[in-house]
Amino acid sequence: MERHTNENEARTRGDLVAPQNVIPAERFFKKLPELAIVGDEQSVDRIAYELLNLLLDSTGADIGQINLLPRGGRVEKVCIVKDGKPWLGADMGLLLYNPSKGFSGRVTSTGKTLVVEDIWAEVDKKEPNPFLEISGFMDRRYLEEIKKPVASSMFLPIKRNNEIFCTIELSRYRGKAPFNSADQAPLDDFAAQYGSVIINYLLDTKNRIALNTAYYKLNNISRLVASNGKIDYTDAVAAYRTLSAADLGFAFFRRGEGYACHALYLVAWCREEIREICFPEFKPSEDSVLCNSSEISYPVEGNWNCRRLQRFRNRIVTHTGIKTKDQQFLLGIIDKIRSYVVYPLHMLNQDLGAIHLASSRNDFCEYLHMSPFLSLYNALLKSFLLNERVVDLLSQVSLKIHNPGFYCLGGLKTALMQENRELLSNAKIIGALNCLDDLLTELHEKGKILICRTRSIHLQKWLRAWINQKRSHQPSIEISMIVTPAMPQNCHVRANYEHLETLFENLLANSMRAIAERQSHDRKVVGKIDLTLSKNGNELEVRFQDNGHSYSTVSGRGTPQMQAIMQELNGSFIREKQPYCVHLRFPYKIKEDQEVHRED
Repeated sequence: MERHTNENEARTRGDLVAPQNVIPAERFFKKLPELAIVGDEQSVDRIAYELLNLLLDSTGADIGQINLLPRGGRVEKVCIVKDGKPWLGADMGLLLYNPSKGFSGRVTSTGKTLVVEDIWAEVDKKEPNPFLEISGFMDRRYLEEIKKPVASSMFLPIKRNNEIFCTIELSRYRGKAPFNSADQAPLDDFAAQYGSVIINYLLDTKNRIALNTAYYKLNNISRLVASNGKIDYTDAVAAYRTLSAADLGFAFFRRGEGYACHALYLVAWCREEIREICFPEFKPSEDSVLCNSSEISYPVEGNWNCRRLQRFRNRIVTHTGIKTKDQQFLLGIIDKIRSYVVYPLHMLNQDLGAIHLASSRNDFCEYLHMSPFLSLYNALLKSFLLNERVVDLLSQVSLKIHNPGFYCLGGLKTALMQENRELLSNAKIIGALNCLDDLLTELHEKGKILICRTRSIHLQKWLRAWINQKRSHQPSIEISMIVTPAMPQNCHVRANYEHLETLFENLLANSMRAIAERQSHDRKVVGKIDLTLSKNGNELEVRFQDNGHSYSTVSGRGTPQMQAIMQELNGSFIREKQPYCVHLRFPYKIKEDQEVHRED
């Protein structure tokens, strides 16, 4: 102890003193380019695993954990390593990390590294043990496998300026010497010099993944709106589930036309389980965020016993148009909520719904607010929802004007003919009737402007343009297209650009995941995607193949969506598994040069 005190005094004086153990940071930085090569969620895992293994090896610890604590964003145990291997506990909801409780809470409040000799001791430094206060609420498997085998632990804060945005927890098994100040010194040096740089890089990698995810989601929504396709609301809320600290939540989407319409789609989630529930009639309370007359356009915070949440619970209990299973699911979520923040989806005086981010933790509102990136996604989603409403409204107005309008005009002409046939020979009367006819026709045609229509598309040219764009977006992947010699010239398919984008963006996303899966096992592999365009009977065939490995699917919605589009285009979707390959077959027409020139 005396030697360590002298070292601390020397540090204070500014003398150069070599610590007893030095963390070999260069080992980590040499591997960093390889760890981040894929650029997906596996990159985050590999970076975190490598960092923890470095610290475990250097300190003789057995279990390590990285806890991210950003203000706005996911507060989570992003990684746990036990005996040098990743401990897989994602199914336990490691998002349920509370940085204000336990020993971590003491670290975040003091801003200092904490060394605990025995995390199970009844009293720690003459105070009640904060870990024992929360251990009864922890997941049993986590408690048995991660906490019970250890005694001594060290909690290391990682700071960005004065903000603690990450903590690293290292633990030793029982029977080993507990951590002491000599163990702490090199870790404090490492954290001060490299901690912020490494964790910032890890967060930047997570943000790049989030950017790609949101880009894909928003692109998909915009294509569905443009092609009048049904929006998959469970897919639309994926960004809120994965980029926020909410382990519970609701997304309310107003459907229908006008202020008097009370149709509501509700997407509810509890950790990984998610359901979409339709309420054909759900009239909100006068002061509800969902009320059209509400002036609330700002985030609203609340807790488990507030009037809003309890009122919503009573509405679910008494609502007669909901299935028993759905009712129980919603009530189960509401009863778990301890903190929440509601974001209204309002734009141009239109009530489009609301996003309700909730947590099973008390006093957690400050962590439930959206990060700037998620706020951007939220703003763009509002504009897409408004566009969807406009398209739907225009199409309905068009039909309402067209059919009754022309019937009324025809009835007026018939009445004039029966009562006074001579009036129909009057130029002024005929002119007025013709103006009314022209107005109804114009309104009907303008109402169809935003309605999706197919067109003749030169598939080969479109594919080349799409591939060139993706090459610039995905420079690490080799994308090529082969056109067979027997391929006729000027082949056109009947489709729209949104259909084609949805098809090939889905295929590209599948291939990127498959390639990432293979690269996670062999980092030297270069990802390749090959497209072959050929004539197959009376159809054009696009063969789409990559050099990735199979992976477990998350939603399973991509393939049914592609099959539905190909069916709508009178084509076919064929998938082979060994090796994995997709065939898209389109009916085609050969255009004459003059027609092609006119279109181009």
